[in-house]
Amino acid sequence: MSIELVLADPHPVLLEGLSQVLQACPEFVVKACASTGDDALAAVQKHHPDVLVMDVSLAHRSGWAVLDDVQHHHASTRPVVFTDAPVGDVMRIIDAGVPGLVGKDKSRQELARCIEAVHAGQKWLDRDLTLKTMSVLLDQQKKKPQPAALLTPRELTVARMVTEGLPNKKIASKLFISEGTAKLHLHHIYQKLHCPGRMSLQRYMQDNGLM
Repeated sequence: MSIELVLADPHPVLLEGLSQVLQACPEFVVKACASTGDDALAAVQKHHPDVLVMDVSLAHRSGWAVLDDVQHHHASTRPVVFTDAPVGDVMRIIDAGVPGLVGKDKSRQELARCIEAVHAGQKWLDRDLTLKTMSVLLDQQKKKPQPAALLTPRELTVARMVTEGLPNKKIASKLFISEGTAKLHLHHIYQKLHCPGRMSLQRYMQDNGLM
């Protein structure tokens, strides 16, 4: 049985070429083509295709809005994102939980395999796009200051005591410092970690494994 498709891309020439390529495959039937988000959603509502092959850079209803609508209100249609979006958008696409993702630099055979896999209930994420995205995330993580590195050893000690529920006076006594110095350390900790108070500091310490 043929897999019914709706295609959505903002570039008419690419859309026409994509339609011809997929229509030439005996396993696919292209039910409609759309160049805007509104038209894409209308086509999905009319034809209830098995797969929506779409780019996220649609206008008159963003591709993101179309993707969200299809995933939440059209369970019988599974989306495949066919895109040359930048890495930031690829991260967002992956986070949205799309079952299919293919870069526009890939062959028609790979796009066809992706569509078939998604139609079969599987996930197909472009390996090159995924690896590139993971590489960028790792680079960002390396450049991001680690929570423990933001605080001096003394400040880290004070922060841990605060999360244990110790009041400033008790912290000062344990560290052999004045209560005013303990308060100053705490003030610096709040500023560096962008925590407005003790509760948010405790959550920050827990979330970052600093307890």
